Amino acid sequence: MTAKQRIIIVGAGISGLAAAFYIKRHKPDVHVTVLEAADRIGGKVKTIYKDGFTIECGPEGYMARKKGLTDLIKAIGLGDQLVHSKSGGYSIYVNHRLRQMPKGAVMGVPTKLLPMVTTGLVSPWGKLRAAMDLLIPHVYQDRDLSVRTFFEKRLGKELVANMIEPLLSGIYNGDLSDMSLEETLPQFASIEKKHRSLILGMKTLRPPKQKEAVTKKTGAFVSLSGGLSALTEKLADYADEIRRNTSVSQINSGRVTLDDGTVLNADAILLAASPKQFGPLLNFPEAWALSNDKRSSTATVAFAFKKEDVEALDITGYVVSRKEQLHITACSFMDRKWPHLAPDGYAFVRTYVGTPEDQALVQQSDAAIAQAALADLRTISRIGTPLFSIVTRQIDNMPQYTVNHKQRVQAFENALSTIDGVFACGAMLHGVGLPDCTENARQTAEQAVHYLNTLEHAHS
Repeated sequence: MTAKQRIIIVGAGISGLAAAFYIKRHKPDVHVTVLEAADRIGGKVKTIYKDGFTIECGPEGYMARKKGLTDLIKAIGLGDQLVHSKSGGYSIYVNHRLRQMPKGAVMGVPTKLLPMVTTGLVSPWGKLRAAMDLLIPHVYQDRDLSVRTFFEKRLGKELVANMIEPLLSGIYNGDLSDMSLEETLPQFASIEKKHRSLILGMKTLRPPKQKEAVTKKTGAFVSLSGGLSALTEKLADYADEIRRNTSVSQINSGRVTLDDGTVLNADAILLAASPKQFGPLLNFPEAWALSNDKRSSTATVAFAFKKEDVEALDITGYVVSRKEQLHITACSFMDRKWPHLAPDGYAFVRTYVGTPEDQALVQQSDAAIAQAALADLRTISRIGTPLFSIVTRQIDNMPQYTVNHKQRVQAFENALSTIDGVFACGAMLHGVGLPDCTENARQTAEQAVHYLNTLEHAHS
């Protein structure tokens, strides 16, 4: 009788746990062991329940149009917990006041003339400079360049500083000056390639008016009513064994060496750890190149309030221009966006702290971070005294896709393919969002299963 095949997954974040599910779905008889250095599973996904609040400390949801993760959630039996965000406007805090994003703007890129002409976000000169996009020749020439270079050449510095940078910084927490266009916003490179003008190209992407009317009541995001930790906990059930507080020091073909010197043998190994672990664990130049790439540290602060203590702005959140020199980069009124997260009569505000230029605050105490965040919130709107606050940090753990990231990932994957039975997935490679991580995990799991099947046939 042939011995049961074994696979070890290093890392119990969303990528590693999703990989465990996909491996078991395609090959139920393989023994899956997941090794996790921390004392908890889930990685950046973490839900806390306190006084009737459901508090997402990491991701709060994902883009509804990315169907792969929705399919996964349904496949593991959590489809009845899927909830859509509520639709609502968002604003930008710039020039010392909240200003509404012009209608029709996508990621800060204008697609409608009138709202752009009348917005207070950009000066008359800035608007004229942005309109030059209609005449400017191609900027992207099939070679990667920074997001800042691309958008400033097309739309001008003012529109980038006041509209595009606050939005993208809130999403990627990166510096536009070295952020890769090809890896973070490839759709804009494609639009320019096809239409030359971004403004003209973006117009073609606008949904028909009747479709807008249908989707108006729900927002663009999906989450789980019980909190996203329900997803990682359910995925964990598919692993045969999960070892917490288990740090790995080295990965080689067929074996994993733990920090205490213990060697675990496996037919295949899948690395799904944080980006800083790729170099130390695999120890080849292309893995070190990824580990040495830029990362940032961020913190989120969740505040609970009585409803009347938070000014009733007609938005679900806002982003902050860096020109304002505040510590916070964005704020979400979570009870408006996701009503299930707060009890009736209470407000739940989540704010984001830390930029590539302002990393020091993230290292300070919870009280200092919460105090700085609250002071900034009060600068922008009327906010009372919180009932409690919860601070969550991601230290040196947020991958920054810098220029030519795609080429570094390709070089890494080529080098990794020469090591028999070792595979890798995770936020460092093909997207930092939950759907990107789970899709990468699915593809990597299928590669690992194919390898195991090949081994099996060779021995039969």
